[in-house]
Amino acid sequence: MNLRSLSLALPLLGLLSGAPSQAAGPKEVAVADRSLWPRPLRSSQDFDLASRAENLVFAHVLGELEARAEGFPALLGVKHVHDESVRRWLEGVKDTVARNLRAARAACGAPSEPGCGAEEPTAANVVRLGGAFVAGLGPEYQAWLAMDSRFYTLYVKEQLRLAALFPSPTSEILPLGPGEVTGSDWPDRQFLLTFDDGPTPAGKGTDRLVALLNAREAKGVFFVLGDALETRLGRTSAASLQALYQGQCVGSHGQRHVSHQKLATWKESVEGSRERISTLGLAGTRKVLFRPPYGQRSPELTRWLSGQGGEVMLWNIDSQDWNATVAPGPTTDRVVTLMLLWRRGIVLFHDVHDKVHEAVPRLLDFARDTGLTWKDCGAL
Repeated sequence: MNLRSLSLALPLLGLLSGAPSQAAGPKEVAVADRSLWPRPLRSSQDFDLASRAENLVFAHVLGELEARAEGFPALLGVKHVHDESVRRWLEGVKDTVARNLRAARAACGAPSEPGCGAEEPTAANVVRLGGAFVAGLGPEYQAWLAMDSRFYTLYVKEQLRLAALFPSPTSEILPLGPGEVTGSDWPDRQFLLTFDDGPTPAGKGTDRLVALLNAREAKGVFFVLGDALETRLGRTSAASLQALYQGQCVGSHGQRHVSHQKLATWKESVEGSRERISTLGLAGTRKVLFRPPYGQRSPELTRWLSGQGGEVMLWNIDSQDWNATVAPGPTTDRVVTLMLLWRRGIVLFHDVHDKVHEAVPRLLDFARDTGLTWKDCGAL
């Protein structure tokens, strides 16, 4: 699973030893309540209105937290802040918010509509636009605004923490270079479902999820662990595994769920797991895809995989479905909120955790109603 350790010392020791490592995570995770949004979400226009609102509240909260930069070590619970990584992340998200607002404003009928306006959104003005939006919201939005402000206060801290630590350890927060994909540069309204850590034993989570996806004519990428694949193969058969993943896509999550950033045997892990996937005829994608556990990888790994015609596939929407402190409903609402915010990208789930079975049907309905598209994993 994608567990985030709350300790800094243990992950760093793990990286040095090549033992299992966990990216340092926040003490409290951002969860949302979509029932507080006072408008429907049943059309592409509804999506754009809600997306404008999410981007503007995010920008406002981002500005408030950025103003506290001198206190980041205490605020984020880290001993040392990698200033360059934080700068890169802040610049990137402001550009993204400006782009998102411009796209969402295509549905505006008049500048007076919520989240619309005459001033063109840019990276330089989105924080100010966010502040003006928040200050001008009517009473019908106040319950949602209180929830959303808290959500983004926690979410921005989650992201800033990863940026402050990067690259010690690396994570999904920033790319290391060419050959890595997060989905953040995909076409507007295009998403991909991904599922880590399987396969489960026969008849359990993976089987239920694949059956659900097939019944809804939906696809996703299942990033399997070599050891889990071998275990299931030993208890079933190659034919049953081929039947299980028929119509879906399969990528490598490594042989074991350990950090690959400083793992001495990272190449054997990637090669061995992808060879087993290929031998079983499971991939279903044009490129070899590798999802590093915890998002932890090295520039050497990325360059090597790219030279083999493959890609490191990260994510930009973390469901936190592995987190025992987050209930299924808020897990789904978190993903919907982040889809409204980022407007494109790769959603991280785990087929070994039960919350995915509630979340995926709701997300498929949400995408259908609001005109979103799912990327064809077979074309990756």
